[in-house]
Amino acid sequence: MHTAQKTLRITFVILFSILFFSCNNQDEKPNIVWLVTEDNSIHYMNLYTKGGAEMPAISALASQGVVFDNAFSNAPVCSVARSTIITGAYAPRIGTQYHRKMSQVKLPDNIKPFPIYLKQAGYYVTNNAKEDYNFIKEEKIWDESSLKATYNNRKDGQPFFHVQNFHNTHEGKLHFNEKQLSEALESNNLDSIKPFPYHPDTPTFRYTQSLLHNHHKDVDKEMGKFIENLEKEGLMENTIIFYYGDHGGVLPRSKGYLYESGLNVPMVVRVPEKWKKLSPFKGGTRTSSFIDFVDLVPTVLALAGIKIPEGIDGTPFMGKGLKKSQIEKQDTTFGYADRFDEKYDLVRSVRKGKYKYIRNYQPFNVDGLYNYYRYKMLAYKEWHKLYHEEKLNEIQSHFFNARSPEELYDIEKDPHEINNLAQNDQHKETLINLREILNNH
Repeated sequence: MHTAQKTLRITFVILFSILFFSCNNQDEKPNIVWLVTEDNSIHYMNLYTKGGAEMPAISALASQGVVFDNAFSNAPVCSVARSTIITGAYAPRIGTQYHRKMSQVKLPDNIKPFPIYLKQAGYYVTNNAKEDYNFIKEEKIWDESSLKATYNNRKDGQPFFHVQNFHNTHEGKLHFNEKQLSEALESNNLDSIKPFPYHPDTPTFRYTQSLLHNHHKDVDKEMGKFIENLEKEGLMENTIIFYYGDHGGVLPRSKGYLYESGLNVPMVVRVPEKWKKLSPFKGGTRTSSFIDFVDLVPTVLALAGIKIPEGIDGTPFMGKGLKKSQIEKQDTTFGYADRFDEKYDLVRSVRKGKYKYIRNYQPFNVDGLYNYYRYKMLAYKEWHKLYHEEKLNEIQSHFFNARSPEELYDIEKDPHEINNLAQNDQHKETLINLREILNNH
């Protein structure tokens, strides 16, 4: 009898332990880190484009994670893109589409910045450091948001969500003067730099592109140090890491424009072995799935095991139960451009598969419409000067010539969007289809 009772007690302890640890595992949540660089599209990184900057830290992350070849910002400028990222809502729908707004807008009642949902689920949420939102912050979004913000102030065992911004690729880093340019041209070999076909091939443009490559290498070193610290702290195996650019840029005709150079951003996600059940993608792979910034909120909430609230425009591309085959059917992304500082130019775009449709609601504007901040860059000034001196070819001149109300591009054949197919009868059906998709969006 005594032996039977002892056996029963042991069995009970074992079953209780299994149940206890099972429940604990179910409650456990991954840490999530976003590494964010400013103003860079896929066109400047060797991970995506031959001849781009070598970024070994991000390449190492990619070797363990998934590279998204078709990741898109919905807007080609920071405040609008970041307002989209944190709400999961298309900016024109909620009134956050104006860069350098006259006033901030109130968010709809059913839209909240997503860190609030994470905090409610027990996360410690930190942002270092850029915000730049176009809406009124009616409640505290972050536990910490500053240049000193860190996940290290969380409670023992508390999961964290952390954003680390890296600024050296920002447009302002290319605002050098004539004297600095002259000195740089004497000490830099620019023979390896290949300007884009719509840019004039001049020392100014070559040096600007070369300097941007160097800025990419600089931020890569910074990100490498950040990842190294995660490793030293023993956090890598419980932390999902995203790397992405906050929108495209930053040479002329990228930031502020709905071309691929303004919207197609790098995106790499590493999911550790412990949490691989949350990713439909294998490590060390690439995917052609279309994802854009409205998808980031539902994806983070899904990874954290939080129910996705109503009012979110995007869909998750990672999370429990998602299938790769379903996600890889996604082939559409929308873009919007409105006000940039004192420049106003209403443009909308949709890309479906390899075809890109752009609608210029104010075709009387030219792409090269003056904007004070843009034209602080010597490359912009030189481009404008060469146009008026009639020293550009037809493709290079297009930036300052009248636009068509509609543009259609085959991105696979024409990645730099220089051959407008909108008037081509062979693509009439595609034009009408994309026109309707945009009309119904």
